[in-house]
Amino acid sequence: MKNNKTWKIIFAGICVAVLFIAGYWLWTTLDQKKTEETSVPAQDLSNTVLYQGKEYEYNSDLKNILFVGIDKTDMLTEQETPGTAGQADCILLVSMDRTSKTAKIIQVSRDTMTDVDLYDVSGNYSKTIRKQIATQYAYANGGKSSNWAMKKAVSRLFYELPIDGTIAMNMEGIRAITDAVGGVALTIPEDYTVIHPAFTAGTTVTLNGDQAEKYIRYRNTDETGSNNDRMKRQTQFVPELLKAVRAIAGENGNYYETFSSILEPYMVLDMSAKDVNELAEYGLASEDIYTVPGEVQAGEEHDEFIVNDDELYEMVINMFYRPVETADR
Repeated sequence: MKNNKTWKIIFAGICVAVLFIAGYWLWTTLDQKKTEETSVPAQDLSNTVLYQGKEYEYNSDLKNILFVGIDKTDMLTEQETPGTAGQADCILLVSMDRTSKTAKIIQVSRDTMTDVDLYDVSGNYSKTIRKQIATQYAYANGGKSSNWAMKKAVSRLFYELPIDGTIAMNMEGIRAITDAVGGVALTIPEDYTVIHPAFTAGTTVTLNGDQAEKYIRYRNTDETGSNNDRMKRQTQFVPELLKAVRAIAGENGNYYETFSSILEPYMVLDMSAKDVNELAEYGLASEDIYTVPGEVQAGEEHDEFIVNDDELYEMVINMFYRPVETADR
């Protein structure tokens, strides 16, 4: 995973990353538990907190964007019935430092067990249940309402972390963007012929849209933890897609204008074209891709990713906060 290559965070690429990286660009959040200083305190991290005897404050230089890939082929429109909007198959939290112009990504497993809000057909809050975070998108009413619900769920998972914008895209978007750039070339790391006959170990393949969707989407649901393997493939695919997008639009191109007509049918966002184009200003290195700590276990019906609360809390402190004594006041 680690190398010296640095990629620009391009809107279209990230947008696709959001969907199809549902694995290594995962980032989640927490919202609970313990009261001891060295553990997870029963408070959010929205302002100043005390952790292991030191005072920290939120780093206001950061801008956080949530990318969500929806396991659905229909357009992302408002739905009359909650539960039919599709699930969040890929959840990526991108944190951009406005000063250093660098970015970090946290990949959140779709199977992360957390608080999920339910809404009625009118969009009114009904109740909160503990469920896989992927279901939060479905339990709202689709479109912008589901974007808002996902933003709320991820923010809550990360202790009320501020999230400045959300981009959601369905699975047809990955096909469209891959075909638009003329395909994405990568070397198959192990035998994936169960996904496609061309995916033999060590073979370099230029994936078309259909192959790309299969490569980043497939998992054996009968096998516990299969989402982790899918996340690895998504992590491999996204940087190569970004390079292909960049080659088409140019490093200083208007990525929104270049790709919006292609992606618009498959995408819902609460950001302006200017905000989207600004994503290209930030550099992303492969070592700056993280996953929410925890482990997978078999649930009654589906896999359940149980977050390690202490480790996630420490990650949130280290990535989004800074010691008060060294912070700019």
